[in-house]
Amino acid sequence: MLTNVDFTSGKMLLRNARTLDVAGGKLLDASNVLIDGGKVVDIDAASAPPSDADVFDLGGLTLSPGLIDTHVHILSPYLTEQKGVPGMWTFKQMDRNCENTLAAGIVCVVDMLSPIKVLRRQRKKISAGKVNGPDVMMSGGIFSCQGGYPEAINPVPKAVGALVGQPKYQPQSPDEAAKLVNYLHGLGATVIKVGYTRLSRQLVDGRSLPAISDEVLTGVCDAAHALGLKVRVHHNWSEDMLHLVDFKIDALEHGVYDRNLLDDEIMALKNHGASVIPTLTINDSQGRFEEKLGFLRSERAQEYFEPQALEHLLWVCSTWTKFQGESYDGSFGYTRANRYCYEIEYRNTRKLFEAGVKLYAGTDCGAVVAYPGELADEILRLTSIGMTNAQALRAATNEAAEFIGRPDLGEVAPGKTAHLAVFEGNPMEDLSALRRVRYVMKSGRLMKTSHDELPEFWQGFTVLAPN
Repeated sequence: MLTNVDFTSGKMLLRNARTLDVAGGKLLDASNVLIDGGKVVDIDAASAPPSDADVFDLGGLTLSPGLIDTHVHILSPYLTEQKGVPGMWTFKQMDRNCENTLAAGIVCVVDMLSPIKVLRRQRKKISAGKVNGPDVMMSGGIFSCQGGYPEAINPVPKAVGALVGQPKYQPQSPDEAAKLVNYLHGLGATVIKVGYTRLSRQLVDGRSLPAISDEVLTGVCDAAHALGLKVRVHHNWSEDMLHLVDFKIDALEHGVYDRNLLDDEIMALKNHGASVIPTLTINDSQGRFEEKLGFLRSERAQEYFEPQALEHLLWVCSTWTKFQGESYDGSFGYTRANRYCYEIEYRNTRKLFEAGVKLYAGTDCGAVVAYPGELADEILRLTSIGMTNAQALRAATNEAAEFIGRPDLGEVAPGKTAHLAVFEGNPMEDLSALRRVRYVMKSGRLMKTSHDELPEFWQGFTVLAPN
């Protein structure tokens, strides 16, 4: 999927690079960009290279900051239920997820649930060059309560948790919450995630879920902020959103799709100051996952998935609209094959943007129905709710970098880390250019992609669902 471009020194001159200025919203004329020690040194360097630099001609291709996906599950084996002990193949799937993500021009992700000790090991493999992958920021699990969201996931036995970390934490007091926040921070967590939705995903009318108590949620927020960590909260339900704005949270993940939000509710969120990561990709995919069957049957899917994962995904996709006797309602429930949910979320996201609520790009990649590389489609979806191309690109580059605490990323500028992507075309004019990834650079190491274009995830269907 990625092949190293050999060069002899840590210094490289990229000739004839049309640099994407995301802050200014324009594509600059071709120039020469000097990389040294994993950093961008000069974006208008002399054409004659330093004597100790390698030279690589980009031939007028677009040199862009690498993209940032602010909400993923990078270690996902694409299973719908927490059952037994996953096979050794799942570790190979993790490697595939990482490499396919980087090959899509995505140089940094925020993992929002995976057990923290498994993530730490995967990050070490990436840092050591054993696996090609993006930088991984992480929550290291999710804070909830017994029986609360995500109801299809439970804490693992303590002995297992000591080895891999927990996917779900269920503190019963503010003090316990603070101890867990400090524990995760000590292991490298860069964000704290809370699961909060009282609307059950099961296809059962009138059922609700328990939620983390107000006192414990306050304890989570206080402990996280004392360490400089943001608190990001999964939610789906309008009434939950209205309750959550009473707390010192930093962002809401996903969107409201039980009803249209009222103007005063939108303004309550705007006045609170929390950001939103709408993850339109996952919500759209849940509504019409059966339309991805062509991709799952393609040769590219065989590169994306281990055989065990692909077999399961093909079964889920082919039975997506059959509601008799299938066993994954606990994972998807009322959002499964329910396009009405997405239509509501689409309208609410548009209203949030129009009101000035800050939005960032995230796909929920790994949550069974969304895959590495769909960030290009998420950026396109953000334009469908009213963003310009430049605004949508910033939501996945410089502004996303500030949001996740990585200000060294997100721009091609002197002093920035050389986590870059090379596209064919000008995404300021045509976002399909983001699908044509030619090269990726990670800390100054240049890699060639093995395909001229990302997979067609919606074979025979439009990326943007009709609204």
